[in-house]
Amino acid sequence: MHSISQIKQVFPDDLLKLVKLEIDNVPWKYGWASNKNIEFTHWNHDFGKAGADNGLDISDRLPPILKAAWNHIQTAYTGPQSLLRCYTNSHTFGVEGYPHTDSRRGDDYTIVVYMTPNWQRDWGGETTVYDGDKIAHAELPKYNHGLVFQGNQWHSARSVTRICPAQRITLMFKFAAPNCDVHRDNIQRLLITLNADKIKHSGRKLINHLLNTYDILKAQGYEQDVCNAGGLHSIFGTNAFKTAILLPTQRDIVERAIGSAATELIELFRDIKRPTTLESALKNKTQSVELNAGGIKILSEKQLNMICAIEAANLADQKCLKKYPHLKQFIK
Repeated sequence: MHSISQIKQVFPDDLLKLVKLEIDNVPWKYGWASNKNIEFTHWNHDFGKAGADNGLDISDRLPPILKAAWNHIQTAYTGPQSLLRCYTNSHTFGVEGYPHTDSRRGDDYTIVVYMTPNWQRDWGGETTVYDGDKIAHAELPKYNHGLVFQGNQWHSARSVTRICPAQRITLMFKFAAPNCDVHRDNIQRLLITLNADKIKHSGRKLINHLLNTYDILKAQGYEQDVCNAGGLHSIFGTNAFKTAILLPTQRDIVERAIGSAATELIELFRDIKRPTTLESALKNKTQSVELNAGGIKILSEKQLNMICAIEAANLADQKCLKKYPHLKQFIK
């Protein structure tokens, strides 16, 4: 069971007034999706300008009042933390939220602060936190109250009722302990340096895909070298993704970031005719794989399993793993 905690009065009155005034003056934008697989969206203003994949501190991006609010939360409740995201949401009748998680990472946390004064029970709008198909907790959005839960816990903003005359406004701070995953932080910094946040990949940016692949492997409990290789698996290009960010002669850049063992896995991933030869190897119970340049390479059992895990996470993030039933066994 995940941890859930409540805060009765998040901000002192003087700070609360300033935070509310800041939010009252934001330019709301419609189209923010709580669940990317559901087409319906809600109103939002993003203070931190960081996506769900971000693992680095963005507190210096906040306007002064929100920075003061975040500092108060750390001082009063959480201790020093890295702020990963900060934004405000708005729901009115007919504008719904849907079950979702804020992160795949077990180290990430969310605090929701309710910012609509004089909320009434008849207006609905509860935050529901789930344990499987059961509701583990439901919280009415009372003004200046807060709810804290793990970022990988499923939750939802329930609809407000038709008699509700107000916006259901929430302020979110997403955070994690500093240096809780230094390997991932190093990978993200390297990808930013290499402009992977500007290169397109599967309808997004390459950095999003690579960090998601890392997170899938990490959540599955794979060893660190496999996770690290997953986080940079196409840095030299592959048979499917032709954009090489680094040349083979620049492998020392990757090796300094994630070590030699993980770098060797990336080179294998680049050279193998994947995913078909991996699926075939698993089906035929062989360790022989085809190379893009022609010929066959015999992998050790451990190498095959590690490359298959990276491929499975790569395909899972692109929502096409179901085509490969033998690779699918690597992602539960």
